[in-house]
Amino acid sequence: MQTSFHAGERFLQRVMSKTAYTNEDVFFAMRYIDKLLSDVVVNSTTKHFVLPGFEQYKAVCIQNRIVTIIPKAA
Repeated sequence: MQTSFHAGERFLQRVMSKTAYTNEDVFFAMRYIDKLLSDVVVNSTTKHFVLPGFEQYKAVCIQNRIVTIIPKAA
């Protein structure tokens, strides 16, 4: 599964509460998400699932690619 640059940015903004970051930070976040989701298998074209270790957030996966991170509704 791959992670988009947008998902890396949203991870830093929403999960890590960062307002200022560099491209290097985003690429690090993308690699972290890839490693975090290495054991996740998605069997549909569009799927939302809880981000492991961060239960209050969901990862949005479209065609085997994480496109964004969204807050989980209460």
